[in-house]
Amino acid sequence: MINEKFQVTEDQVMKFRRQGFLFLKGFYNRDITGYLTSTIGDRISTPTDKYQSGFSRLAFDMYDGDPMIASVIQDDHFKHVMKTLTGKTMFFAQALSFELEKMKNKGFPWHIGTQSFGYHQAEDYGCTIWAPLVNIDPKGQRGGMAYVPKDAVSGAFMYEHVDPSIFQLLSERIERGEETTIDEFVHLRDGPLNDPAIKKLLDHFAVEDEFEVGDALIFDKNVIHRSIMLEEGPVSSRAAFVMRFFCDTSTYDYRRAHDLEIPREHFKYSGPTRFHLEVAKEHGDLLVDSPFFEGQEYRSLKISETS
Repeated sequence: MINEKFQVTEDQVMKFRRQGFLFLKGFYNRDITGYLTSTIGDRISTPTDKYQSGFSRLAFDMYDGDPMIASVIQDDHFKHVMKTLTGKTMFFAQALSFELEKMKNKGFPWHIGTQSFGYHQAEDYGCTIWAPLVNIDPKGQRGGMAYVPKDAVSGAFMYEHVDPSIFQLLSERIERGEETTIDEFVHLRDGPLNDPAIKKLLDHFAVEDEFEVGDALIFDKNVIHRSIMLEEGPVSSRAAFVMRFFCDTSTYDYRRAHDLEIPREHFKYSGPTRFHLEVAKEHGDLLVDSPFFEGQEYRSLKISETS
């Protein structure tokens, strides 16, 4: 389900591991992009909370068990590309989609995948494949993403220190009965990477690529990235298909996962997914052995000896 002629070079592998992201030219074939374009609109809906409200529509946990998506994940060529790039055996976690309407939605500011990788340890490896379903012209209508090489600025400090401290601060304020608004919480979440000084630094090193349908971007979880507004032009909206993966040695981080529920319980809103709560129950559980994935062998990108 990816183009048979697609290959990665040794230089690209080294670049990916150094910078944390790599543009994948002509990665998906027309069968998969056509399928996604024709079906994704029926599977996304309006945001459930203020933190997601930068998009017109979105969805988590998409295409679970879908034969077409499973065929992509189990494609031997796909698995070999992923193993070559990451040097690890990856495991499919979730499919997602985010949609921007022209001149309306700003998407996410500079951020890391607090939600999408909020279930395993900070040091565990995770990565994303992002693919827009319309052409993206960074010198024209735009509407793609910007991303910062992690050898310039890495988001590891957010996973390791800042994110846990933000949730601890919120929890302690709630316990003391101090009033905290959802706007204050959103500022806590977005503020560290969007402070004027940090933002100037990230904007300076940011990369914004041109995409045709079928192109994709792979980036690891320490790559700081943001949405780019879809500006005036012929395209009315931009949806992107996203797949998240974690390495097969990842273990459950109970506190990190349950911290995500603190603002939801306090501000009384439902989040976009319960994956982080359902994927495991005990701290340190090996995620790939979770009963949550029972009967879903297609999720493993392990390469068989006969491949």
